[in-house]
Amino acid sequence: MQISMWSSYLYELSPEDMVRTFVQYGWNCTELSTEHGWMLLDKGDPTKVGEELRKFAEGQGFSFPQGHFYLTADIAHPDEKKRTEIMDDLKRWCDLFAALNITAGVLHPGGDGLRALGCEPEKIFACNINALERLSGFVKGGPTTICLENGGSIGSMLRLVNAFPLIKGGQGVVCGSELGLCLDTGHLNMDGENCADFVRQAGKKLKALHITDSIGNHDDHIFPHSAGNINWEEFVKALREVGYEGLFNFEVPRENRCPMKIKLAKLDYARELAMLMLNG
Repeated sequence: MQISMWSSYLYELSPEDMVRTFVQYGWNCTELSTEHGWMLLDKGDPTKVGEELRKFAEGQGFSFPQGHFYLTADIAHPDEKKRTEIMDDLKRWCDLFAALNITAGVLHPGGDGLRALGCEPEKIFACNINALERLSGFVKGGPTTICLENGGSIGSMLRLVNAFPLIKGGQGVVCGSELGLCLDTGHLNMDGENCADFVRQAGKKLKALHITDSIGNHDDHIFPHSAGNINWEEFVKALREVGYEGLFNFEVPRENRCPMKIKLAKLDYARELAMLMLNG
């Protein structure tokens, strides 16, 4: 496992300056965040700008194994026109991720709008499957696996991921090899479930992590071994058991709400913390 800090930790910086700063403080990879993704897409062609940043980063000994699709993308949006716009945006993000050689593309399952309208869970499930089948076509043949981030129970996430490979596309071609899971430890703890159990049940389908601690009732987004109550030793043990090979990636927005000098000092702390968590 490589240790990683999501790039939103340095959201004030350009993508290039973000890379330079992480490298200066001993980090060699990141999860590309929503902020930096939009910065890149605002420059123009996603393939061109992605390749330029990838080559720049490689020259610094830096890489982007993981990326987060933009946070407001509701792939099951109730309005058909809006849903089409979202899928068009996600196609550009998929092209960007391919150019950056991102292997784990993290995406939230859709359905918030449908739930607000009182729609049945089975309809929301079907809408997500339909959208994921289209996204599968966007990433087909490229490096990126779409990784659904947990926003519900272990069972509901596994049902979604396990159902997808059974969906048949045109001419009977089975889709779904492009789908995995991202475990957000804070989300799961907030739902009252066990992170180590999720890892063991997900097994090889677990492709990405958002490491963040939680006191339990809220999505606190703080460093592990702070005020939270997650059993980190058992969690890391489970990662070893299933042979997890993705990033050990911190997602801690509450930790970067401070002056830049303090944030940079915390980068040294976070790197040491991750190494101690993984290596004892």
